[in-house]
Amino acid sequence: MALILAKTALLSLGLNYGVHYTSARLYDILCVPHSVTELFTSLATTASPVCGFLLNTMTITQNNYAVVLTATLTSALANALRPA
Repeated sequence: MALILAKTALLSLGLNYGVHYTSARLYDILCVPHSVTELFTSLATTASPVCGFLLNTMTITQNNYAVVLTATLTSALANALRPA
């Protein structure tokens, strides 16, 4: 049972991290200026729905990662403190 829970937690963390990393890379490519000429286009693209969606996705996946990690550690601690 514990092995299944560990696999589920690792899969959840892996998928969440993958979405977070992909969103961050896309945000960097699409919304962050990398040259002086891109500075002017970024004034319009940074406020676009795509950039807003990517930024919100990064925020949500960051929170999800923290929740899964906290819940996993809390569960492990609770199991360790439970009398045999």
